[in-house]
Amino acid sequence: MHYSKADEVYRALKKSGHNRRHSVQEVPPGYAAGEMARFLHRVGVAKNRRRIKEELDDIIDRIHSNTGDANEHVRDTLASICAESNTPPGSAVCGEQPDCARCALTGMCDYYNRKPSLKDLPEDERPRERLVAKGAQSLSDAELIAILLRSGSSGESAVELARRLLTKFGDFRQLGSMSVRELRKVNGIGPAKAAEIKAAMEIAKRYAGLEAKVGEQFSNSSAVYRYFRAKLGDEKTEQFWLVMLDSKNRVINERMISQGSLTSSLVHPREVFKEAIRESAAAVIFVHNHPSGDPSPSGDDANLTSRLAETGELVGIRVLDHVIIGEKTFYSFAEDGRL
Repeated sequence: MHYSKADEVYRALKKSGHNRRHSVQEVPPGYAAGEMARFLHRVGVAKNRRRIKEELDDIIDRIHSNTGDANEHVRDTLASICAESNTPPGSAVCGEQPDCARCALTGMCDYYNRKPSLKDLPEDERPRERLVAKGAQSLSDAELIAILLRSGSSGESAVELARRLLTKFGDFRQLGSMSVRELRKVNGIGPAKAAEIKAAMEIAKRYAGLEAKVGEQFSNSSAVYRYFRAKLGDEKTEQFWLVMLDSKNRVINERMISQGSLTSSLVHPREVFKEAIRESAAAVIFVHNHPSGDPSPSGDDANLTSRLAETGELVGIRVLDHVIIGEKTFYSFAEDGRL
């Protein structure tokens, strides 16, 4: 308990004129105890608000001893800035919704000097309330991120911090590709905020990946791209995936075969078709990504596709396509007439 801070707050209140007087009858024992505890907690007398409330009488006695002011006057001076009772509704400077602009103690107030939160915005501008009232589609990208962040950094709100994130990284796709370490390099983003952002982006990726379920069909290469774009679009290394289908081209299962530079040494036909045979697949589709964003096939891509197609013929499993995922488009060996 910072008793010296309590003395400092009391003297500042008196100096600023926050010492409205009541008659003794209007100041019963325990008057505005909850409001005063909230106020003293905000200005930093102690971190535990419940402890302040329990020791309020001791705080007032301490101020009385140091200033010589009567206990009733000390209590009344503290209550004058924060008490909701015995004042017109909304007139308390440090009420439930504090009016910091009217307060002379902002220089010493922990609450005023904290990181701004969404609660500091007018109610009709708070992203969470607007989402509930008007739907998520009514919010900007920055406002959606602000709901995740909840609070801003020093001197800026959560919405302003979110705007700064988007300005730095460009869009959700780039933001989602950043590691926790990279996110933490942004001023105002600590480990908790970075983890929340990564979790939200992973949820979005998994949600987008729910389009293809076991038993569904990939009717064309565009459908393959839409599904795997969510899985692979933000990956920084190449991944090679095998999609196994039944005789009616319905999805049985999918499996990542390798991760790293795509060469025949990493993706061996024996390992690929061992998985397909185990699942009793009648056909397969191969998918891999190009982290550069350009889906144009390399010489290694073409050679590997030819080897896989030949192996498929030998084991009686049709190779329907090999799709390369780029940033905004894709390449299909089947559509290009190379399968």
